[in-house]
Amino acid sequence: MNRSSRYHLTRWLTVLLLLAPATAIAQQQDTTLLKRWVGNYLEKPLTLEFYGDTMLVVGDRHALNYRLTLDSLIATGDTSIVARYRVSHGRLLLETADGSVITMATQKTLGRPLTGRWMGDVDTSGTAVPVELNLNPDRTACWHGSPDGKWMKGEWDRETRVVTMIWDSGEWTGLYDPQNNSLVLRPIADSTHSATGPTGALHRVFRGPAPAAQCPGR
Repeated sequence: MNRSSRYHLTRWLTVLLLLAPATAIAQQQDTTLLKRWVGNYLEKPLTLEFYGDTMLVVGDRHALNYRLTLDSLIATGDTSIVARYRVSHGRLLLETADGSVITMATQKTLGRPLTGRWMGDVDTSGTAVPVELNLNPDRTACWHGSPDGKWMKGEWDRETRVVTMIWDSGEWTGLYDPQNNSLVLRPIADSTHSATGPTGALHRVFRGPAPAAQCPGR
Protein backbone atom coordinates (compact mmCIF):
# COMPACT_ATOMS: atom_id res chain seq x y z
CA MET A 1 0.00 0.00 0.00
CA ASN A 2 1.50 3.34 -1.01
CA ARG A 3 1.75 6.42 1.21
CA SER A 4 -1.31 8.07 -0.30
CA SER A 5 -3.48 5.02 0.28
CA ARG A 6 -2.21 4.62 3.86
CA TYR A 7 -2.93 8.30 4.52
CA HIS A 8 -6.51 7.99 3.31
CA LEU A 9 -7.03 4.72 5.18
CA THR A 10 -5.75 6.29 8.38
CA ARG A 11 -7.82 9.44 7.86
CA TRP A 12 -11.11 7.71 7.12
CA LEU A 13 -10.83 4.88 9.63
CA THR A 14 -9.65 6.95 12.58
CA VAL A 15 -13.17 7.89 13.61
CA LEU A 16 -14.37 5.78 16.50
CA LEU A 17 -14.73 7.14 20.04
CA LEU A 18 -15.11 4.32 22.54
CA LEU A 19 -18.34 5.10 24.38
CA ALA A 20 -17.94 2.61 27.23
CA PRO A 21 -15.12 0.69 28.88
CA ALA A 22 -14.50 -2.69 27.30
CA THR A 23 -15.18 -5.66 29.49
CA ALA A 24 -12.53 -8.29 30.14
CA ILE A 25 -14.30 -10.60 27.72
CA ALA A 26 -14.43 -7.90 25.07
CA GLN A 27 -10.69 -7.37 25.31
CA GLN A 28 -9.97 -11.01 24.70
CA GLN A 29 -8.75 -11.77 21.22
CA ASP A 30 -11.46 -12.68 18.75
CA THR A 31 -10.00 -15.77 17.12
CA THR A 32 -12.40 -15.47 14.19
CA LEU A 33 -10.21 -12.63 12.90
CA LEU A 34 -7.01 -14.73 12.80
CA LYS A 35 -7.13 -14.98 9.02
CA ARG A 36 -6.22 -13.16 5.83
CA TRP A 37 -8.92 -10.70 4.73
CA VAL A 38 -9.07 -9.15 1.27
CA GLY A 39 -11.17 -6.27 -0.03
CA ASN A 40 -10.98 -2.90 -1.76
CA TYR A 41 -10.67 0.64 -0.41
CA LEU A 42 -10.70 3.78 -2.57
CA GLU A 43 -10.62 1.49 -5.62
CA LYS A 44 -7.37 -0.12 -4.45
CA PRO A 45 -6.79 -3.63 -3.04
CA LEU A 46 -6.66 -3.84 0.75
CA THR A 47 -5.37 -6.97 2.48
CA LEU A 48 -5.21 -7.49 6.26
CA GLU A 49 -3.52 -10.45 7.97
CA PHE A 50 -4.13 -11.17 11.66
CA TYR A 51 -1.70 -13.19 13.78
CA GLY A 52 -1.53 -13.94 17.48
CA ASP A 53 -0.41 -10.50 18.67
CA THR A 54 0.11 -8.50 15.48
CA MET A 55 -1.61 -7.73 12.23
CA LEU A 56 -0.30 -6.72 8.83
CA VAL A 57 -1.57 -4.36 6.21
CA VAL A 58 -0.03 -6.10 3.23
CA GLY A 59 2.26 -3.64 1.49
CA ASP A 60 3.39 -1.94 4.71
CA ARG A 61 6.96 -2.49 5.93
CA HIS A 62 6.08 -3.22 9.56
CA ALA A 63 3.44 -5.13 11.46
CA LEU A 64 0.83 -3.36 13.57
CA ASN A 65 0.00 -3.83 17.23
CA TYR A 66 -3.73 -4.21 17.59
CA ARG A 67 -6.47 -4.47 20.21
CA LEU A 68 -10.04 -5.63 19.83
CA THR A 69 -13.21 -4.95 21.79
CA LEU A 70 -16.62 -6.39 20.97
CA ASP A 71 -17.10 -3.94 18.10
CA SER A 72 -13.89 -1.94 17.65
CA LEU A 73 -10.48 -2.50 16.12
CA ILE A 74 -7.57 -0.29 17.16
CA ALA A 75 -4.24 -0.78 15.41
CA THR A 76 -1.06 1.33 15.26
CA GLY A 77 1.96 1.08 12.99
CA ASP A 78 2.75 2.15 9.42
CA THR A 79 -1.01 2.38 9.01
CA SER A 80 -3.19 3.40 11.97
CA ILE A 81 -6.73 2.05 12.17
CA VAL A 82 -9.48 2.88 14.67
CA ALA A 83 -12.76 1.53 13.35
CA ARG A 84 -15.97 -0.28 14.07
CA TYR A 85 -16.04 -3.85 12.82
CA ARG A 86 -18.30 -6.86 12.73
CA VAL A 87 -18.20 -10.29 11.14
CA SER A 88 -21.34 -11.30 9.25
CA HIS A 89 -21.88 -14.35 7.05
CA GLY A 90 -18.13 -14.96 6.90
CA ARG A 91 -17.32 -11.36 5.90
CA LEU A 92 -15.35 -8.76 7.88
CA LEU A 93 -17.11 -5.39 7.72
CA LEU A 94 -15.13 -2.23 8.59
CA GLU A 95 -17.12 0.97 9.05
CA THR A 96 -15.44 4.16 7.81
CA ALA A 97 -15.84 7.77 8.95
CA ASP A 98 -18.43 8.61 6.32
CA GLY A 99 -20.57 5.63 7.27
CA SER A 100 -19.61 3.46 4.32
CA VAL A 101 -18.51 -0.12 4.93
CA ILE A 102 -15.49 -1.99 3.54
CA THR A 103 -16.50 -5.62 2.97
CA MET A 104 -13.63 -8.09 3.25
CA ALA A 105 -13.65 -11.79 2.43
CA THR A 106 -11.33 -14.45 3.80
CA GLN A 107 -8.54 -15.88 1.70
CA LYS A 108 -6.61 -19.06 2.28
CA THR A 109 -3.70 -18.34 4.61
CA LEU A 110 -0.50 -17.90 2.66
CA GLY A 111 2.81 -18.97 4.16
CA ARG A 112 4.92 -15.86 4.44
CA PRO A 113 8.70 -16.08 3.84
CA LEU A 114 10.43 -17.67 6.82
CA THR A 115 13.52 -15.49 6.60
CA GLY A 116 14.08 -13.09 9.47
CA ARG A 117 14.16 -13.12 13.26
CA TRP A 118 12.39 -15.64 15.48
CA MET A 119 12.26 -15.63 19.28
CA GLY A 120 10.89 -18.01 21.90
CA ASP A 121 11.72 -20.54 24.60
CA VAL A 122 13.58 -23.71 23.57
CA ASP A 123 14.42 -26.74 25.71
CA THR A 124 17.62 -28.38 24.47
CA SER A 125 18.82 -30.06 27.68
CA GLY A 126 15.95 -30.29 30.13
CA THR A 127 15.64 -26.56 30.76
CA ALA A 128 13.83 -24.06 28.56
CA VAL A 129 15.85 -20.94 27.75
CA PRO A 130 14.96 -17.82 25.71
CA VAL A 131 16.39 -18.10 22.21
CA GLU A 132 16.80 -15.80 19.22
CA LEU A 133 17.00 -17.45 15.79
CA ASN A 134 17.84 -15.91 12.40
CA LEU A 135 16.92 -17.63 9.13
CA ASN A 136 18.61 -16.14 6.06
CA PRO A 137 17.67 -16.18 2.33
CA ASP A 138 20.89 -18.04 1.46
CA ARG A 139 19.78 -20.94 3.72
CA THR A 140 22.28 -20.12 6.46
CA ALA A 141 21.01 -19.81 10.02
CA CYS A 142 22.22 -18.88 13.49
CA TRP A 143 20.84 -18.89 17.02
CA HIS A 144 21.89 -17.92 20.51
CA GLY A 145 20.49 -17.93 24.02
CA SER A 146 19.15 -14.46 24.77
CA PRO A 147 20.41 -11.99 25.58
CA ASP A 148 24.17 -12.65 25.58
CA GLY A 149 24.73 -16.26 24.58
CA LYS A 150 27.28 -17.28 21.96
CA TRP A 151 25.92 -17.43 18.41
CA MET A 152 25.79 -20.90 16.86
CA LYS A 153 25.81 -21.08 13.06
CA GLY A 154 24.32 -23.64 10.70
CA GLU A 155 21.88 -23.97 7.83
CA TRP A 156 18.19 -24.55 7.29
CA ASP A 157 15.85 -26.13 4.78
CA ARG A 158 12.09 -26.37 4.32
CA GLU A 159 9.72 -28.97 2.93
CA THR A 160 6.18 -27.60 2.92
CA ARG A 161 5.49 -26.83 6.62
CA VAL A 162 8.45 -28.80 8.04
CA VAL A 163 11.55 -26.69 8.70
CA THR A 164 14.88 -28.39 9.48
CA MET A 165 17.80 -26.55 11.08
CA ILE A 166 21.20 -28.27 11.15
CA TRP A 167 23.87 -27.27 13.67
CA ASP A 168 27.26 -28.79 14.60
CA SER A 169 25.68 -30.00 17.84
CA GLY A 170 22.55 -31.53 16.32
CA GLU A 171 19.37 -30.95 14.39
CA TRP A 172 16.17 -29.02 15.12
CA THR A 173 12.87 -29.82 13.44
CA GLY A 174 10.06 -27.29 13.48
CA LEU A 175 6.52 -27.26 12.15
CA TYR A 176 5.60 -23.88 10.62
CA ASP A 177 2.18 -22.63 11.67
CA PRO A 178 1.31 -19.67 9.37
CA GLN A 179 -1.94 -18.94 11.20
CA ASN A 180 -0.19 -18.31 14.53
CA ASN A 181 3.08 -17.14 12.95
CA SER A 182 5.13 -19.71 14.84
CA LEU A 183 7.69 -22.51 14.50
CA VAL A 184 6.81 -25.33 16.87
CA LEU A 185 9.87 -27.49 17.55
CA ARG A 186 9.27 -31.19 17.94
CA PRO A 187 11.71 -34.05 18.64
CA ILE A 188 12.52 -36.44 15.82
CA ALA A 189 12.83 -40.20 16.27
CA ASP A 190 16.17 -41.91 15.59
CA SER A 191 16.73 -45.52 14.47
CA THR A 192 15.90 -46.78 17.97
CA HIS A 193 12.57 -44.92 17.80
CA SER A 194 13.66 -42.67 20.64
CA ALA A 195 12.63 -39.06 20.25
CA THR A 196 15.63 -36.73 20.24
CA GLY A 197 15.94 -33.02 19.74
CA PRO A 198 14.74 -29.80 21.35
CA THR A 199 11.19 -28.73 22.05
CA GLY A 200 9.64 -25.29 22.25
CA ALA A 201 8.01 -22.62 20.14
CA LEU A 202 9.46 -19.66 18.24
CA HIS A 203 7.49 -16.68 16.98
CA ARG A 204 8.34 -14.42 14.06
CA VAL A 205 9.59 -10.95 15.08
CA PHE A 206 8.62 -8.24 12.60
CA ARG A 207 10.44 -5.40 14.32
CA GLY A 208 13.54 -4.93 16.45
CA PRO A 209 16.92 -3.23 16.67
CA ALA A 210 18.76 -5.72 14.48
CA PRO A 211 18.01 -6.05 10.76
CA ALA A 212 16.31 -9.32 9.83
CA ALA A 213 18.06 -12.11 7.96
CA GLN A 214 21.62 -11.83 9.15
CA CYS A 215 24.11 -13.49 11.49
CA PRO A 216 26.76 -11.65 13.51
CA GLY A 217 30.15 -11.78 11.85
CA ARG A 218 28.80 -12.67 8.41
